[in-house]
Amino acid sequence: MRGPSFQRHLFLACMASACGARTGLDEPRDVADAGPADASDRQDAGPEDVPLAPPPCGRDTPVGSVRFAVAGVTGHVAIDADGTIYAPYETADRGRGVLALDPCGRERWRAPAVRPTGRGRVLGGEVRLSTGGDVLLTNLYGDTAARGVWRFGRDGEARPPYPAVDAVVRFVGLPPGRGPVLVTQGAMTTVGRLAGFDLAGRQTLDAPDWSNVNECAVSGTVVGCLDTALDLAAGRRLWSEPYEILDGTLRHPLPPAIDGDRIYVAFFGLSSYVLLARELRTGRVIWRVDLARSSRGQVDLLMGAPVVGADGTVYVYVNVHRGAGARGELVAVRRDGSRAWVFGARATRTDYHRYATHAVGRAGVIYLAVGRALYAVGEDGRQRWTLAIPEGANASAPVLSPNGDLALHTDDDRLLVVATESAGAAPSAWPLTGGDARNGNAR
Repeated sequence: MRGPSFQRHLFLACMASACGARTGLDEPRDVADAGPADASDRQDAGPEDVPLAPPPCGRDTPVGSVRFAVAGVTGHVAIDADGTIYAPYETADRGRGVLALDPCGRERWRAPAVRPTGRGRVLGGEVRLSTGGDVLLTNLYGDTAARGVWRFGRDGEARPPYPAVDAVVRFVGLPPGRGPVLVTQGAMTTVGRLAGFDLAGRQTLDAPDWSNVNECAVSGTVVGCLDTALDLAAGRRLWSEPYEILDGTLRHPLPPAIDGDRIYVAFFGLSSYVLLARELRTGRVIWRVDLARSSRGQVDLLMGAPVVGADGTVYVYVNVHRGAGARGELVAVRRDGSRAWVFGARATRTDYHRYATHAVGRAGVIYLAVGRALYAVGEDGRQRWTLAIPEGANASAPVLSPNGDLALHTDDDRLLVVATESAGAAPSAWPLTGGDARNGNAR
């Protein structure tokens, strides 16, 4: 399915003011527990085991500079092994579709998927890639027309939909070698079901009594959540805990990260913001860390779900109102539950629907995009370089390509692709929100 070269509402443009140029911030850095960065600290190549190989786009793009930008991209992208970027975009009728771009930003195809029904706007959107060649559009919200999963091939051709009997209310994961795992719920019921599919689209799992308030991820054959886990192969629950009431309200979990036999989940109530480590298959609590305490509830709330570095350090971002105003921090927590360091970076927008702000690169750099900047932070908590993003990049959903580029979403619905020093994501169990560049929420 191939559309016209570019419609007026969606265009590919290399920004004259940004392409090939690194810029700093006019305001001072807000960094806690980290000294000033020095230019000599920056790395211009990844580790020797995986050489950095930027895409051959006809010109050099220095590390920390924008390679290209695309308008009309509305959320989390996915990137395949050859560097093709698959992005959710806004259609001419304000619906949603999938756009495929080559590593230099040239359009390969676009496929419209969702049309509004007049009951509200279609918002958000994430693209995910299966290991069987599927390109899925998920995580739309707003209009009731957006309750579903839309399926295409890597060439943009529509594929048969998954035979979910009830409406899809939550995407869970897209495990390697499998189709999606979804939570579905009937119009007249309050209890959901966990549905799983194979790569051909046949349903292989139907687990009743599954709540749609769970944020889960998949590791191997285990679906892990804050308060339950299920073995996909056997179709049985491994453990379950009562839902926690935190600050007088039902806890709200972010998408988890899974590292071997552990699951890390960040969650919040009204004033409390917490990171919890559990044993994946037993549910035993290993440790619990208080990330922040808000002085005004969920005012100024923006969080970034946990990701894991190569040494097992867990990185979580939290921005809430504290004392005199909003304060945001990237918190590094060691595997034993102790804090390693905190990097200060304030968000400039509240978002309750999207929780992806940072990613860990192969060069030992954490890329955090919040507020009006992209920060490159070393594993020691020291800032290496910064790219100003005046329009804001709070729900940024950064994804690292194998070619060293970082793709992120801006507040005015643009895709920015930035050259980095990392030859892809870090060699860890969960370096990106979504697990890896496929954004399958599964490893």
